[in-house]
Amino acid sequence: MDDPNDPLDPSLSLTKKGSKTPMIVIGLLAAGAIGYFIVHSMQRQNERKAHAALLDSFANIEKDDLGKFWGCLLGPNVNIEAIPDNLVLVGRITGQFGIDPTTYPQKVNVTCTPMAIDAMHKVESLSGPAVYTDALKKYAGSLKELATSLDAWSRIAPAQVQDMQVAKLLDSDSAAWHSFAGGKPPKEVEAYDRFLHCAIPDVDKMKDGQAEVEFLFKQCKDAAYLTKLDSACGKELTDEMAMGGSKNLVATQRRLASDSRETEAFDDCLRSARKSKRRDDFAEVGKAFVSWTMAGADIRKIGKAALAE
Repeated sequence: MDDPNDPLDPSLSLTKKGSKTPMIVIGLLAAGAIGYFIVHSMQRQNERKAHAALLDSFANIEKDDLGKFWGCLLGPNVNIEAIPDNLVLVGRITGQFGIDPTTYPQKVNVTCTPMAIDAMHKVESLSGPAVYTDALKKYAGSLKELATSLDAWSRIAPAQVQDMQVAKLLDSDSAAWHSFAGGKPPKEVEAYDRFLHCAIPDVDKMKDGQAEVEFLFKQCKDAAYLTKLDSACGKELTDEMAMGGSKNLVATQRRLASDSRETEAFDDCLRSARKSKRRDDFAEVGKAFVSWTMAGADIRKIGKAALAE
């Protein structure tokens, strides 16, 4: 009788001869590996589709909704990608303002910035992989900053209209004054004569244009003088109700008419005055544009990395 405590004979097989169990196990393992690979591949494919779908929706917002916004702000057929920085943007806005200073600020406030807000809401409604959450939030915030800063600018922009009118009338009225050949002075000649006597009180005593230029070179370094030149003297050009010139108009004009360098000096002085007043008008707009540019770059960077894997 066999003792149940005897050790097992190591020569004994745990399976019957010819058993197929090992092959089944191997097959199951292989099938599992293939299944895992298929599932993982499908998951990865779905993830790529999610990334691509979000990026496509984002691109459409930039092209369509923001395209309308930038076109409204900067003019038709504008390519925002061709604007490299905030300084160029400000220059373009200033150019549009110069074309139509009367209605452009209202257009920015009433028509353009609501387009940026609509685009912001569409960005906020985008759904996709969680990796985009912070970047999309930052992008939407930059659109709000753009709209807010542009609205703020549109409220103070009308104050610049007189500055622009002064600059425009200075050149035309100065040309009329310097070319005046006698007779009854037209209103443009009288307007420049009033401006000239306001800006250079002793102009009647000056012997030539060089004296005018030297006077302006010194005075235009004084902030108080620039304020007077831009406001009080500038009104002599823009006030349509003002009439007449100085009693010495003809004599002074004959003596100084051949040298018009003071006009260029006045232009420089007024430009300095405007720059001093408007230095920070576009500061927030510029910051918002930089934020918008960086936020968009972050989103595209995330997408590029995800689709490259």
